[in-house]
Amino acid sequence: MKFQKIIVVIVFLLAGPFVVIKSLAQKSCAHIVPNSVNIVEGVNILPGDTICISGGLRSYLLFKNIIGTANQPVVIINRNSQSVIDTDHFYGVKFSGCRHVKFIGTTSTNQPYGIKINRVGNGAGISVDDLSTNIEIAFIEIANTALGGIYAKTDPNCTFVSTRDKFTMYNISIHDCYLHDIEDEGFYIGSSKFTGQYLPDCDTTVFPHFVHGVEIYNNIIERTGWDGIQVSSAPLNCRIFNNVIRYDSYRETHNQMSGILIGGGSNCDCYNNQIYDGKGDGIDVFGFGTMKLYNNLIVRAGKTFQPANPNLSRHGIFIGNSPDGAAAVLHLMHNTIINPKSTGIRFFNSNTTNNLVFNNIITNPGNFSTTGNSAYFNTEISENLFSIRNNLFTEQPNDIQFLNATIDNFDLRPSSPAVNNGFFAGLNAVSFDLLNRPRPHNSGYDIGAFESQDPYANLQEKNIKIQTKVYPVPASENVFISVKVPPQTIQLLITSVDGKMIYQSEIVYSNLDETIFEVDVKNWYSGMYIFAIRSTSGSVSGHFSVIKQ
Repeated sequence: MKFQKIIVVIVFLLAGPFVVIKSLAQKSCAHIVPNSVNIVEGVNILPGDTICISGGLRSYLLFKNIIGTANQPVVIINRNSQSVIDTDHFYGVKFSGCRHVKFIGTTSTNQPYGIKINRVGNGAGISVDDLSTNIEIAFIEIANTALGGIYAKTDPNCTFVSTRDKFTMYNISIHDCYLHDIEDEGFYIGSSKFTGQYLPDCDTTVFPHFVHGVEIYNNIIERTGWDGIQVSSAPLNCRIFNNVIRYDSYRETHNQMSGILIGGGSNCDCYNNQIYDGKGDGIDVFGFGTMKLYNNLIVRAGKTFQPANPNLSRHGIFIGNSPDGAAAVLHLMHNTIINPKSTGIRFFNSNTTNNLVFNNIITNPGNFSTTGNSAYFNTEISENLFSIRNNLFTEQPNDIQFLNATIDNFDLRPSSPAVNNGFFAGLNAVSFDLLNRPRPHNSGYDIGAFESQDPYANLQEKNIKIQTKVYPVPASENVFISVKVPPQTIQLLITSVDGKMIYQSEIVYSNLDETIFEVDVKNWYSGMYIFAIRSTSGSVSGHFSVIKQ
């Protein structure tokens, strides 16, 4: 057999934590915290040490001046069994003056959250405070708090040590946690007073610090009084993804009602989130710069918020002005918005340009009977500031042909009009769907958050079958992607599972039976990667894994 071999050498380091819980659980305990101890000082705790919290019931925990390094963080885990905090204190757990710390509830087959904050009678579940930075929190359950679930910020005071010119918080990572029955916000990351905070004790206004590097993912958040997730003052490297949020904003407090809030001073990508039955908007955006919102499923946003009063609006996605007037560019792609109280997308930012609104599904917005088609996408801004392509708007959810909308399964039937009718967005193309399945499947992109994986999903007879093979599986040094297709133009694209484009090959015209791409992955992190083959006759996607030896 004739074949063509193309050598593709990629040196690219993916950013992001890869937490291996079993290895943490097997670490030896350099320090053991019995249930009678509430305060853990950093004296004699060295970078790389593991602090073990005894299992069983305890009161609050204060970690003071625990200092690790980027290469040798201090790890705090539970020991032997689940550690349960039940307290009338002002917090369940607090980090004061800590750096490079991993607070991880090690898991077992019968207990997914090794540390549980069961009740905090007078405060928050976890507070990352007092100039703490570089903190990872994972596999923790938090419930029944008098304030928020997790705070990560140091509010300025008259010492001025935490003002924007003196302090920056770095790399806050919160993942695989379960928060429920929270009185205020589920997550409150960064200060919401981005444009200035008045300090009456010293009669001055200061600017609160930035947070550089925020990752909030794989969390479940249920029944919050205020916003499910709020991130403000986070201008760099901010991502909110793969979270499930239910029943947010039950207290119906003005300006505190959303599933996810991207606040002033933030530039965050927000994707693959599922937001159900909140009283607030699904997603509120008041940030700046170019932000991508994609693959989000938003169901019945605001429907239970004073349903007898239609003048109190709630939206699937609301785009507002940044509090400092900074310009914003929004890429709204592949979102599925079901039955919002008022409008699907309300775009209210007046300092914006070059916005993309591609491949979204919006069905049955509450305002349709009074405002018509503007209930789907509502804005007073000039149309020339938007590129709007291949969205599917309908008053009747049955028109979409969801798999089973009665049980909130909004995946697509193969005969859905959303299948294969999406717009290919070039460098903004999304290579996976809400369930992290390859996108596109078959001959084109599907509209909405889901990419139907049915092998016969709207296949067109003219589409020529493209055969691919990936080996070795998994790869550690090189991966080979074989493409068998009649002579034509082909192209290879590779992305990480979080949507970052790693490589886009030159367009190659192959006049041979088989083309083999060889990719050097020696410098890649372990994990899954998604590839797409584009050709003259169609497209095909797949995935492969890299595991370091």
